[in-house]
Amino acid sequence: MKTLFYIIFLLLIALYVNINNLFSQSLKFEHITVDDGLSQSTVFCILQDSEGFIWFGTQGGVNKYDGYSFEGYKHIPGETNSLSSNWVLCFDEDNSGNMWIGTTAGLNKLNKKTGNITRYKNDPTKPESSLNDDIVYAVLVDKKGFVWAKTYNALNRLDTLSGKFSYYEHYIDLFSDYTNTTNNAYPILEDEKGNIWVGSAYGLFMFDRKYEQFQKFRYNPNNPNSLSNNYVSALIIDKSNRLWIGTKNGLNKYDTENKTFIHYFHDSEDQNSLSDNDVSYILEDFTENLWIATRNGGLNHFNIKESKFTSYQQDENNPETISGNEILSLFEDKSKILWIGTGANALNRLDMKKKKFELYKKASGEHSINLTDNVIASIFKNTDNLLWIGTWYGGLNIYNRETGEVKHFSSGLSGKNHIMNNSVHAILKDRKGRIIIGTKGGISVYENEAAGFVSIQEYFSPEKLPKLSDNRVYTMCNDRYNNIWVGTFSGLHKFNFETGEIKSFYSNSKAGDPKANLTSNQIQIIMEDHEGYIWIGTDKGLNRYNPLTGQFTHYQTGENIANSLSNNHVYSIVESYDNILWVGTGCGLNKFNWRDTSFTYYTKKDGLPDDKIYEIIEDGNRAIWFSTDRGIVRFDRKTNEIRAYDRDDGLQGLEFNKGAYYKSFDGELFFGGISGFNSFYPDSMMDNTNIPPVVLTIFEKVNIETEGINKINLLGKEELVISYKDFMFTINFAALEFTNPKKNQYKYIMEGLNDDWIYIGTQHSRTFSNIPPGEYVFKVKGSNNDLKWNEKEASLRIIITPPWWKSRWAYLMYIILIGGIIYYFIEIRTRKLKKSNQILREKQFAALEIAKQKEELSIKNKNITDSINYAKRIQEAMMPSVYMFKKLFPESFILYKPRDIVSGDFYWISEKNNKFYIAAVDCTGHGVPGAFMSIIGYDLLRSIIEQGIENTSEILNRLNEGVSKIFSTNLEDKAVKDGMDISPVRRSDWKKI
Repeated sequence: MKTLFYIIFLLLIALYVNINNLFSQSLKFEHITVDDGLSQSTVFCILQDSEGFIWFGTQGGVNKYDGYSFEGYKHIPGETNSLSSNWVLCFDEDNSGNMWIGTTAGLNKLNKKTGNITRYKNDPTKPESSLNDDIVYAVLVDKKGFVWAKTYNALNRLDTLSGKFSYYEHYIDLFSDYTNTTNNAYPILEDEKGNIWVGSAYGLFMFDRKYEQFQKFRYNPNNPNSLSNNYVSALIIDKSNRLWIGTKNGLNKYDTENKTFIHYFHDSEDQNSLSDNDVSYILEDFTENLWIATRNGGLNHFNIKESKFTSYQQDENNPETISGNEILSLFEDKSKILWIGTGANALNRLDMKKKKFELYKKASGEHSINLTDNVIASIFKNTDNLLWIGTWYGGLNIYNRETGEVKHFSSGLSGKNHIMNNSVHAILKDRKGRIIIGTKGGISVYENEAAGFVSIQEYFSPEKLPKLSDNRVYTMCNDRYNNIWVGTFSGLHKFNFETGEIKSFYSNSKAGDPKANLTSNQIQIIMEDHEGYIWIGTDKGLNRYNPLTGQFTHYQTGENIANSLSNNHVYSIVESYDNILWVGTGCGLNKFNWRDTSFTYYTKKDGLPDDKIYEIIEDGNRAIWFSTDRGIVRFDRKTNEIRAYDRDDGLQGLEFNKGAYYKSFDGELFFGGISGFNSFYPDSMMDNTNIPPVVLTIFEKVNIETEGINKINLLGKEELVISYKDFMFTINFAALEFTNPKKNQYKYIMEGLNDDWIYIGTQHSRTFSNIPPGEYVFKVKGSNNDLKWNEKEASLRIIITPPWWKSRWAYLMYIILIGGIIYYFIEIRTRKLKKSNQILREKQFAALEIAKQKEELSIKNKNITDSINYAKRIQEAMMPSVYMFKKLFPESFILYKPRDIVSGDFYWISEKNNKFYIAAVDCTGHGVPGAFMSIIGYDLLRSIIEQGIENTSEILNRLNEGVSKIFSTNLEDKAVKDGMDISPVRRSDWKKI
């Protein structure tokens, strides 16, 4: 528990120190003008709404800001759904998100979701539903939801439920010089008890809502504890419940216990006093100190505990100062950004968070340091906490950060303040405590403060010294043997201050032996590694020197050499804690692999802001820091995260210099550039922890027919329906964090189109084209400038309606139509099938009938056949057998082939009285009729022979009579058509035939 308390105590101390450091340095004010989209340069009021947007009231209407662009609301003549006036003096937001806007022509309620504006103006005929005056100086939505509007001589209270106004007039001095003009400022606020405090031209008033009465506080020249002036232009109740009052003559603090006022005035003899007595606005910031705006003296920061004012005024020669001295409004947003509205001098913003980097430079203003030049060439921090700063042309500076004192050393000074040249590129402290500086014109050595600087010639024989005049010294290194290695524009030199020995190395030391030579005489950097090798970076590659063998190993880039050095211009070399060598070149950061002497390098393709790597430092957390021409970069080796810092983080600029770097004994890092130098402790760097709300702002669509751009406000919209004709659309969004909006980052997903989140960096819009009709959900997440993400996404359901022939109704119609066609086809088919089935059934019935008839016929036929066969048997039985013929006529044969089973053809033989009668007969008819005829004929012939008739003619006559008699018995017509042809033969001696 004690440990936790101790940690919290240290953090609070650090926070206090950081806050005080913020205001001990020169502040950078950024300016936003009409060129950036602001509608007008006079900003009367500022507010951050519940969604996170920043609102500005100007003489040109209201501006809503998302960090990228402004959306304006203005008065449009003849348009009732517009502001009643462009001169916007005040506004406030209610619990429903409506903006109440006070103008010089009445009060306006803006529904942000619909864009609808309702006007409230003075109407003498309707006093209960109108203001008592049109100029609204201040507006307040109280805790109960009532809207209060301050006019010149009264408070107006609007009951939003009933739409009724109540008026409460306060005291006015009819003989005063103040009139009802738009230049006045009369604030109102509500205290914790619900009382309404009101500023006016005639004093301070407290409105007691219970009794509906005003309590008056006025200036009394006979009472030094009274209000300092009757014109009250600013009011605030701070977090300690103190009431602060700004007037036209000083700042007042109201002592509620003693009912007295404490005054703060401008004192021309005290630079820590208020800069101007005409106070226009008061703001309490997150440090619980005050910002005081004045009409003529700029901006003041008031440290309440120290009762000290720090003023910030315009300097026309310094663009980073405030843009004007007439300050009309102040606001601190959730990002700890102070927004400053001026009178016709643009909008200003000030990031009140401590910068990540301390900046040191010579500049106009009280917080600059007295450097001889801002172009830094080298940096060194001694154990006595003095900073040694070598410049490119202005000599050497020794800066005491505690006292602010700067000592100068240059070639133009004499004695102990004299150095060899004003271009100081290298500063080194050897193991004996000597400080050695390398310049463009030689080397100077600093033993102690009393002796000052002396030339290196005091330590070495002149005949041994290489020529160093006009030979720029770029770098120096102290090895384990206390040798001082000096890299120059024309060679490498090793100095030993103890023995006086000097040894030089060049690119052409020994002809024909490359291992004895450097790759170039232009030495950029020297470094000793953990094994004692000396590494030398030149403009033509990297060299490793082995002190034991005196041999050089060369590493250079090669187009056809895989994993070689990325660039031959080597600026820096550092060995990390794990003995890995890191090399900064003109094209990328290189990591040296000892096993195969290969290089892995990182460039802009890997996320670096620039490929030129000047100086490299490893911090206590094993992260790699390096300077470039596009800022400073931190490379986290654990995560491979690359993070770049620029001027918005407090850097001196984007461009840094070679040689201008240092890591101090206590872990403080230094980098110098062309506009001063920066220092920082990596462990103490504070990221912006404000998580931004992410909002969808504007939907822009392009129609295929009109080709015009239609913009839709997305505030409050969860769903949007567009047509397939809107072939291209853009969704704009913003993370409402204003520290550095251009560094806010985003990722999105379009559900229904893609399945994964897509990172798009700092892009704050996304364009889609030719998306098929359907339903989609667009989601976006955002981060602040330090990559603190809001995982709660903003989303919009997008419904793209298809053409009518692809709509649901069309598909339903298609289904009905196709169903109808199918039904019709099936119906027709069914009918045909039914008809076919009917025909088939009829045929089946017919077939059955036929079959039945056939069966009947078959039966009949069988009967007939049986009858015929029976008749045949009868006929065959009647006719003489073959045996009889063979007996009577042995050499005879019978040829009998009737056409049918039975027929009228038959043969007959009879014997009577030894006479033989034979006949071949052909009866009329065929088949059964013929058979019947043959039977009749056969029977008649037998009967005739039995009667004893022997004459053949008589036989024929009797046969004829017999046939006629048989067939004419039942006939009316006695004519007989039936008969037979016969050839009878009678023979007494058959053997002679």
